[in-house]
Amino acid sequence: MNINPYAFRNYDIRGKVGEDFDAEKVEAIGKAYGTLLRRRKIRQAVVGRDCRLSGPEYQDAFMRGLVSTGVSVIDIGMVMTQMMYYAQYRFQTNGGAMITASHNPHNYNGFKLAIGFSKTTEMDEVQEIRSYTVRDRYYEAAVPGKIEKTDVTEDYFRDVLKRVELKKRFRIVVDCGHGTTGVYIPEVLRRAGCEVIGKNLEVDGSFPKGTPDPTAREVMERVAAAVIEEKADLGCAFDGDGDRIGVVDNKGNILWNDVLVAIFAKEILERFPGSKIIYNTLCSQIVRDTVAENGGVPIMWRNGHSFIKSKIAEENAAFGGELSGHFFFADNAYGHDDGSYAILRVLEYLSEKNTGLDGLYSEFPKFISSPEIKIGCPDDRKAAVVADVAEKFKKDFPEAPEVTDSSVIPGDDGVRADFKDGMIVFRYSQNGPYVTVKFEAKDQRVYEERKEYVKKTLERYPEMNWKDELCVNLSALA
Repeated sequence: MNINPYAFRNYDIRGKVGEDFDAEKVEAIGKAYGTLLRRRKIRQAVVGRDCRLSGPEYQDAFMRGLVSTGVSVIDIGMVMTQMMYYAQYRFQTNGGAMITASHNPHNYNGFKLAIGFSKTTEMDEVQEIRSYTVRDRYYEAAVPGKIEKTDVTEDYFRDVLKRVELKKRFRIVVDCGHGTTGVYIPEVLRRAGCEVIGKNLEVDGSFPKGTPDPTAREVMERVAAAVIEEKADLGCAFDGDGDRIGVVDNKGNILWNDVLVAIFAKEILERFPGSKIIYNTLCSQIVRDTVAENGGVPIMWRNGHSFIKSKIAEENAAFGGELSGHFFFADNAYGHDDGSYAILRVLEYLSEKNTGLDGLYSEFPKFISSPEIKIGCPDDRKAAVVADVAEKFKKDFPEAPEVTDSSVIPGDDGVRADFKDGMIVFRYSQNGPYVTVKFEAKDQRVYEERKEYVKKTLERYPEMNWKDELCVNLSALA
């Protein structure tokens, strides 16, 4: 089967509907995933999808391929990604698949594939799946698997709500961007005792308000305006499949998610002194400094939900988080990314401290920090661009305290320079044809200098596509 090799990424499979995928190719991916499971003696999997328009067709095709290998399927329908992870525990199966393209535009789709409880594929497993499709060689079952439909909504609600206790009633703006979360997040918050002011809750897989992406400034500015207008205690937004969040405080200030990583880390360290905290290479120095100042052990690691989850398990860490809005609680939850649980943990901490969200970070180190900026760059060029930037970094910042071409592991996670007063990071995306950058400083003049450096550096490369549909937060470079 001829499937675009770039669709098989470092931990997910993702591409454009009608170009990289059609029903036949998706069925082949289902067969390949089933083959991977059978080689591991896994004979059952839960399968869900988000609200994308291609979802129903792709789910049917994927399940058709999966059952042909003798793997039985528990079809949980249109759900949030964390509900798929939960269903693995509910039905005690190592297999699980979520058909979603997360924060990518409406014309993308893809697959998050589980190979254990709260554990998703990494590079080797993704390439193993691809190898089966390339050779059209799949596990042949004498008897096909069966498909059973079920609804895990109520079980999931009970499970997530039993883990938190809110000591006060909150008034919350919830913007779901017409994503899957509109069905679930408002209800779980109401059951937790919150007053919900819903925005863009109607599920529409064409995403008429634009891609639901809580790292996008325009999305969070929309939430901030609603918080001010409604005099709310907090505002939140979610990505299309619900495993990532973004928040706005009670004064309408946008908190980029590395600040939220620091807030969660401080809360964890109050209860588990000396704990290890995992964070990704795009995060501000505020995370490192906050963890260290509160007696924890900061560990920077590579970007990607699969990699962060694996590192948390390896280090026996209590918590991990990413700038993208994935948060992983290993203290009182399963350790996978769950946007519902993450926002409930914010509210629980606020109720315990009896303060507004602005009060939780008022004493943190202060940085002027850009959002996560994404610029289009072809899959076959993005690695070379970032590798060239890495060489330029080493020449331009020979006195920087740290310049590394991965920060943690062999070289495909980008380049980051840490200074005494901030950082600059360039990396290429693991799940799309784009490059990501972030920069910060403690002084406005230095911040502007770093912004200009980033912009001019990227403008050197003609392959950078500044009008690509995947671009996010370009205004931060203006």
